[in-house]
Amino acid sequence: MQNKDTLTLRWVKGYTTQHVLLVDNRTICYPCGNFLIFVDTETKEERVLKCETGSIGAFTANSNSKVVAFAEQRLKPSIYLFNFPELSKTAVLTDGAELEYTLLDFSYMGFYLASFSSIPDFTLTIWNWKTGDNLCSKSLMRMQACVLLFNPMNQLQLCLASCDRLLVWNIERCNKFHLLTEVNVELPAEDGTMTFHEDFRISHDCSALTYYGPKMLISAQAGLVGEMAKTFVAQEFQKTIVQPVSVCWTPTSDLYVGCKKGQLLHVDADLHKAVVLAGPSLEFPTGVENVPEWPISTIRMNIYPTLPPCSVNTLAFSTRGLFAAGKDGKLYCIKLKFANLEVEECWSAGSSIRNITFSADYASLLIATEEGLAFLYNPLEEADVKTTLNVYSGDFVSAMFLGTGTQYCVSARKLGIMQVWSLKDGKNISTLALSERISAMACCPSSDHVALATETGHIYYANVVTVETPQLIHQVFLHRMPIQSLKYDPEGQFLVAGCSDGFIFSMNAKPSKLFKVFGYTEIKAEILGVSVALNKLRKNVDCLTLSCQPGEHKCHGGTELTMFQLLGEVAAASTYINNRGMMSDVAIKKISCHNRLPLTSAVHDCEDNLYGFCSLNRSIHKYKIIKEVNNKTFNLILQVKVQAHQLGPGFLHLSQDQENLASAARDGFIQIRDANSMEINFETQCHSYHSGGLGSVDFSLDRQTVLTTGVHDGTLICFSSKFDTENTLRHKAAIEFSVSTFSLLSQTSKTENKVLDLMEQKYQLDGKEDSHLPMSKSSTFSVSSNISHGSTAESQRLNDERSITSLEETWLEKKNKEAIKKDNFHHADVKAHLREGIKKLRQTIHIMMMENERVPQNERLNQHEFNLDLKEQKKLHDEGEEKVAKVRESIEMTNLANQYLREVIKRECWDQMEVKGRMLEAFYSGIAVTNYSKRERSKKELDLLKQITRQRTIEQIDMKARKDIVETPPKKEEKEEEEAEEDDSKEEENPAVKGSLTYLYGLVNPYLYKQLDLHTKDQKINQIILLQDMIYNIKAEFNKEFDATYKLKEVEIARVNDRNVRIREIIMQLDMDEAVWVPTMSNNEKPERDLEVLESEISAERYLTEEQKAMLEEEFKAEQLRILLAKADNWRERALMDMMGGVLEAKKSDILKMEIPAPLFMVIPDYEWNEEQIRQAKEYTIKEQALSEEKDKYRKTLESELRKLQASIAETTNGLDDVINKLFENKVRTEMIIYQEELKICNLLFSLQIEEEIQNQNAQLNFLLAEQKSCVGCKAQVMQETKVMVDQFRETYDDLVAEDRLLERGFRKEFFDVNAAMVDQLYKIYKRRPKLQMKRAQVATANPFGHWSETASEGHINLLSSMEELNASRFKPEHLDQVVWERLCEIRNMKIESEHQVKLKAVTLAEMQTFLQKRIEEDEHCNQMITNYTQDISSLCDIKSQFQMNLMVQLVLKQGQVEVMSDDFISEYNNSILLHKAVVEDLNNTIQLLGEKKVAIMVECKDFKKGIVQLEWEYRKMLMQMDDLHNKIRDILKFTITRQAQMYLREDNYEARVTDHIMVMERSVDGQETFHDRVLLQKRDNIKKLQKQISQLKRDLKTIDQLLKEQHISVSERLHIQEMTATVKPEDEARARFKELMQHRRLVELTKAQVEDINTLRMELEKQRMRTFPVLSDREQQTYS
Repeated sequence: MQNKDTLTLRWVKGYTTQHVLLVDNRTICYPCGNFLIFVDTETKEERVLKCETGSIGAFTANSNSKVVAFAEQRLKPSIYLFNFPELSKTAVLTDGAELEYTLLDFSYMGFYLASFSSIPDFTLTIWNWKTGDNLCSKSLMRMQACVLLFNPMNQLQLCLASCDRLLVWNIERCNKFHLLTEVNVELPAEDGTMTFHEDFRISHDCSALTYYGPKMLISAQAGLVGEMAKTFVAQEFQKTIVQPVSVCWTPTSDLYVGCKKGQLLHVDADLHKAVVLAGPSLEFPTGVENVPEWPISTIRMNIYPTLPPCSVNTLAFSTRGLFAAGKDGKLYCIKLKFANLEVEECWSAGSSIRNITFSADYASLLIATEEGLAFLYNPLEEADVKTTLNVYSGDFVSAMFLGTGTQYCVSARKLGIMQVWSLKDGKNISTLALSERISAMACCPSSDHVALATETGHIYYANVVTVETPQLIHQVFLHRMPIQSLKYDPEGQFLVAGCSDGFIFSMNAKPSKLFKVFGYTEIKAEILGVSVALNKLRKNVDCLTLSCQPGEHKCHGGTELTMFQLLGEVAAASTYINNRGMMSDVAIKKISCHNRLPLTSAVHDCEDNLYGFCSLNRSIHKYKIIKEVNNKTFNLILQVKVQAHQLGPGFLHLSQDQENLASAARDGFIQIRDANSMEINFETQCHSYHSGGLGSVDFSLDRQTVLTTGVHDGTLICFSSKFDTENTLRHKAAIEFSVSTFSLLSQTSKTENKVLDLMEQKYQLDGKEDSHLPMSKSSTFSVSSNISHGSTAESQRLNDERSITSLEETWLEKKNKEAIKKDNFHHADVKAHLREGIKKLRQTIHIMMMENERVPQNERLNQHEFNLDLKEQKKLHDEGEEKVAKVRESIEMTNLANQYLREVIKRECWDQMEVKGRMLEAFYSGIAVTNYSKRERSKKELDLLKQITRQRTIEQIDMKARKDIVETPPKKEEKEEEEAEEDDSKEEENPAVKGSLTYLYGLVNPYLYKQLDLHTKDQKINQIILLQDMIYNIKAEFNKEFDATYKLKEVEIARVNDRNVRIREIIMQLDMDEAVWVPTMSNNEKPERDLEVLESEISAERYLTEEQKAMLEEEFKAEQLRILLAKADNWRERALMDMMGGVLEAKKSDILKMEIPAPLFMVIPDYEWNEEQIRQAKEYTIKEQALSEEKDKYRKTLESELRKLQASIAETTNGLDDVINKLFENKVRTEMIIYQEELKICNLLFSLQIEEEIQNQNAQLNFLLAEQKSCVGCKAQVMQETKVMVDQFRETYDDLVAEDRLLERGFRKEFFDVNAAMVDQLYKIYKRRPKLQMKRAQVATANPFGHWSETASEGHINLLSSMEELNASRFKPEHLDQVVWERLCEIRNMKIESEHQVKLKAVTLAEMQTFLQKRIEEDEHCNQMITNYTQDISSLCDIKSQFQMNLMVQLVLKQGQVEVMSDDFISEYNNSILLHKAVVEDLNNTIQLLGEKKVAIMVECKDFKKGIVQLEWEYRKMLMQMDDLHNKIRDILKFTITRQAQMYLREDNYEARVTDHIMVMERSVDGQETFHDRVLLQKRDNIKKLQKQISQLKRDLKTIDQLLKEQHISVSERLHIQEMTATVKPEDEARARFKELMQHRRLVELTKAQVEDINTLRMELEKQRMRTFPVLSDREQQTYS
């Protein structure tokens, strides 16, 4: 059955993000969410207009016409217009935008409405808001407009401004045809200067050829053509322009423009030039002290530097001056007197001002601030400032009903503002402001107080018993994390607070208990929501939390559900709460559940039903909670699933009677369902999805009032719900629940409210005693409706209190501190004993370490073996290994990147080079010559060269054939022909014609063009390619010579090395200490060496893998084995050394080593010798002399051979140096030739660039010409259509004039029955018209735009009213019949109406003719522009041809001659002397000789200075080396060795130790895998058992369901019988019965309270007994057990 419940709007509160406007002289209006709010400034009465299709976008109002227009926010939005005060829809404007409107504005008078749309069309549209017609539009691509304003003095003119453009639009009309014409106002730079704009016309300077060719446009030089060329500005000319943010018209149609950075511009109405009147100035006159620092958004006047700054973010003009305001919150009046500006500070709002606007009569100025305040300022009486709006701004946290929710509701904003509202009319009763941001709010149902949670972890309790003056009475600092959820239970006993880090705190909600904190429990996940339900049957409070685990996205929801109970006995019993305040999971029966689908919101009721919102499929799920036996987990059984909203995420809210379920999401709709059947009762859109949708929902007790707040729209809405008249049971049930709940809570509320008042008084007394503290410790201040804003002292006080509260301890920290103190007190002896033991153990280990240092190295233990904390040691080892792995990985990646870079560089700069670059160095002279590195020419380049060569061959053959055909020279004699041929050959060989010295190198390219023949672009390109080929060939020839010389050096080095072998042998034989010069190739000569890294070049220790280490160890062992085998006894070598001296045959070179052994008897004195010994001594002497002579002879031979070898080496190397010197000279000549050819190429490239620039400029001129031609076509068509319209209208006008004349001519015919004299008198009366006096203002008015002149319609109405007086009978002539007089009056009225129509048509015709004249002028202007562009194109063609004919020729001058500038060149030779060439040459030779001498002397001086510089350099080098050594010593002294390094150094076999550790870890991993497999088998067996139990339970449930159906049938039969037999009891008996029930209920409650008191006393007695007889109680417990 379909429900007919309705939800009607009661009131709306909030503030806008747009401007606040005046719809008439006393009513302000502003959009708020989906509503438009109208506020009467005198009666404070509010009216609301709802946008049925969604939120309100752009908005405007016209106080003259009393009409309001707003645009909706949706696809293809419409503009709705409503009149005021009827608020009836007058028009709907459609098809003006694709996505949204950003700006709307009415014309000051008339029927025009302008709109501007943003992405994607950016269209300015003019509408006739009375008829709803789209008059005209204009697209402005990529323009982000911020201001749109009509000219009050001219309804056909408006201004459109963006951050970089200022446009003035004129609406030109021709009868019913409208056209928008644009005037672009050039904005100045921030420094006041105008920006640079390039003129595309060809000037006289461009036509004049300079040394660098014709002067081209910058856009042509940049290569831009089209629209980009129009807006292109070179970087050196770029300036930061001002950014308009506000616009104001003047009565003279001038514009005042306020800019973002404080500049104030004035735009002239005729010239449309912007001039900076004032701007931010940093220059102050000399002698001024204490200069203030001006903010960025302010301006200072240049003429009066002492005037204060003023903001220009919003402007309004009046007769008093220009009013300006902005972010500084002050209202200024700027007066322009002659050339001076004066700034007067009128008033201060205390906060940033959003906009200012005048009323229609200019008697008051509306000032709207950013904080939600609006004022009416009287410019004539500055003290007369009236507050018209005080709703505050900011996003709402939530809104709830206060207490039982019958009269008031409370809302909280994120910025820290709590407000109390009247449910009847939405009046703001009071306001309480905190200095901290509010994150959650909850209203207690058992007393009139509100709990406010902040992002800093505080909970503030506000007393709202007296709603006019709410006061803070208590605060609790729970945690240092934001509190996201705050919930009271339905009876107001508990307050549950959920923090973002998973902590949930339980508190007593009663003020009589001083809001005691019971304890907390931890979820260990981020909490998304908390739900509290009261189970009256079990007499406990169930708390449900929804949280998301790490890794789950918060926007998608959470899957973890946790439920626990809050029992009064458990909460009061300290045995269930530990010393740290944490509640026992067993005591609170904490259970959890993991849901398969993520939920963004979850609520539950007392019947174990859970409702969840799933954002993935945007549906609502109803589950049944099934608790497990072990009380640790619970399951959810899905009962109902319904589709809910279009957008997610959403949230759910359950009414207090648990009958209605409200759902809200980002789509802005609220759906209220029946909680049992899940059917929708009603649905409505109250907020927009553009602002995030709904933020909170709350029901009253009787469910007849609903409160909603938006997420980001700052809107609070109150709805009244009406139940279906056909379904009265639901209405009765809601009322009964409301009455019962109210009666249940009323007594408790009275008691607790008294406690609240006492707490408030005590809190105030405490605040008065502490004079240095504020009134409340919560760092807040109370504000009422008449609050004073802008108090700097109050804000300073708040900041001081905030810093004080940040230092206080949280409740959790205090509990932990108390628990630590208790533990320290109870275990003090044990801790002291442990400390003493640890101290002794530390001393023992220290002694052992000292003894370990004294033992030998092989017996010494490592440092880590004394570490008793093996876990910490392992942890440090693992951390070290991890860091090493990270460092190693980063080094490997760096090496890999460097290797890749090396390969790229090698591939590009080495492998792809056909000729590698290298250097050839001389042996002695120090000269170094490099070759030319060349890349191999691609096939494309070679093909292009061949093509150009063939083309040049054909051209040369063709040219020769033409000369032979065309030119027929006369016959000459043989001598003349020979002379002509010689002249031709000389001319061809002349370097001045070639432009380079290529002929000296012997390379001549016959295909090259002559320099004077290069006119076309193709010729220049071909010449460039041929010159590049010439350079390539020159480099190739030089490289051949270089390679030959390089090979000579290699051969010479090989020869020198061979000779050095013999030199070393001679030096060794002569035993000389002489160094041998060994020539080598440097790295510059062998660059391939740089690509190879030798082992000797690596200074760092090489990192080896395990495989490499094993391989090196094997190689080392093999080498050691080979050495041992080599050291074994070898009798052959030993015999050769003993007998033959180690050689089998004596060489001549060994003669110097030969020695004759002396006889043994020569040791004794010679007088003891015998004859034989004397003879042997003589023979020994002779042999020794002969050997000495032989040695001397051989030594001299070796020395001469050594000198010859050294001289030969020096000769050959010097010869090679001469060859290298010649190669160097050749290189210099080659470089000169190459530079000359490259200079030719540069000149050709420059000329090609100039031609390209000319071509670009020509293309731009053609583009502009085509643009003007297309514009001419459109304008010509408009002009022709206008002409036709004017002609047609002129015919109509002529017909109307003719009809008017016929009326006058036919006057006498109408009175044919009247005599002639009377007809003449009637004709005079017929021509008589009343005299209308012009209305003049008797008093001065504040309206600067004055009174509009009477329009034709208004004048006609006044004329008709005056004619009624002339038609009176008293003006009738005597003796005239009344019928004739009435006929005369009728004819005269017809004549007046005809004249009025003729005037209207004449005005329209004049306007159309003006429109036609403007179109004709525009057409003529376009034709003139076409003519100009055509002339510019022709001039540019002349410049191009002139540039192609005036060629730049390169000349080669002889040595000694200098090119003379053309300005200083002598054109007359009258005073010149002609000298012989020999005289000049002799003088040049003398100069050259003297110059060489001077150069030689300078070289000697330079060499001497070079030696000094070298010595200084060596000295500085030694100083730097000394500093470097000092730094190294300092680094060595500061170097520290880690424990890991010590272990690596001390451990003999470190790798074996690491290997053993790895093996142990692998064995432990294998064991864990085996244990894991065993656990998996057990889990599978348990799953099978559980499945069997589930199947058994399902069968049991089926039987129970059948029994339940039978019980339902029997119960329904019994109920039917009871209804049939029941009798109606009288009302008195029912009242008596009700009183008995109420008395019985009070007695039951009293009994419960007494039972609780008895239990409490019994527990206290038990505690006292335990204290008195502890041993006895323990024994009793043992006996009982």
